[in-house]
Formats: sequence, structure tokens, C-alpha cells
Amino acid sequence: MRPLLFLILFAAAAAFAADRPELNGTWQLSSTHEGRLKFETLSIQQTEDGVKISESGAKEKTVDLACGVDGHECKLKDEEVSFWYNGPALVMMEMRHNRDFVTKTRLVPSEDGKTLNLEVTHVSPPGSSSTFTFKKQP
Repeated sequence: MRPLLFLILFAAAAAFAADRPELNGTWQLSSTHEGRLKFETLSIQQTEDGVKISESGAKEKTVDLACGVDGHECKLKDEEVSFWYNGPALVMMEMRHNRDFVTKTRLVPSEDGKTLNLEVTHVSPPGSSSTFTFKKQP
């Protein structure tokens, strides 16, 4: 009975890990998008139960986000952020000013792992969506 339980737990853990995209590393904004975001570089560090993202650019100071990936909200200075995995994407929900402003961002790597699409959707107030492409740095 014990070996069977171990095998089931191992298979479940492997399946869960396979659903997570590989996002670790430093990502540079494609030159076609320059000036359209407040940051140009993303540094992502994934752990088993969390993620840390640093956004930096020439014009803005570095912003660090660290949170679990279970959908629970993390309090930052003037906003709340939550992360979770949805298939091949890491989803980030940002809520500002008592949830009057809500933005959903999906980070989706390419199959070869060389590019990362950052898909931004303005949920509240409803607005346009934009996609930005980042290239993985060596």
C-alpha cells in the first residue's frame, strides 16, 4: 500500500510541475515596444510555491513583486497583487485604489523558451488589451 501511495503522490507532483511554465531568468523588452511600458527588463525567480518579479527600466526605479502562486492576495504599498498558474501562463491580477483599477497580466513563454509575451488586459475600468514581447537574456 505504501509504495502505491508514494507513486500516486510522485505522479501528481510531476503533473503539477509540468503545468508550470519555465519563466526563470532575465527578459528584455523587444525594441518594437520601447517607450510603451514603464519598465524594460523583467527578472523572474520561480520557487515551488511563489514567484519574485523585478521590473526595471531606464526611467523608473526598480519595482520588486514577491508573492505566492496560489491566488491569494499580497499587499504592496498602494495595491494588492495575486498570482496563479493557468496552463502555460502565469497570471497576475493587480488591484489599485480600492479595486477601482484592476489589471490582469498573463506571462506566456514561447515553446522554445526564447521569448515571453506579456499580455495586459484592463479589467476595471474596461479597456484595451496589449501584448508586449520580451527576449530571454543569456
